[in-house]
Amino acid sequence: MAAEESEHTQLIHRWLAGEVVNNHVGIKVVGGPSNGRTKIMKLGPGGTPPAQFRTSGGRAGSDWHLYQAVRSTDVPVGWIYSHIGIAPTPTD
Repeated sequence: MAAEESEHTQLIHRWLAGEVVNNHVGIKVVGGPSNGRTKIMKLGPGGTPPAQFRTSGGRAGSDWHLYQAVRSTDVPVGWIYSHIGIAPTPTD
């Protein structure tokens, strides 16, 4: 691989820095098992991220966790995802 970063790597770095590129942006995740990670999200109409997303607990367990988009002035993109709890387990 060339000494220069690939276009793909440069794109990822831009998203992680909070830059909106091709209507996608990296949004910081706060709380829960995904605390400190960044979620790359496609923005909807008006430049807003999806209201919620869920993710598995990964190494923390098999539970699914819910995160909600919250306005934040502490990050360049203006949004974070905050942990709101464990998703209810579907019953059959």
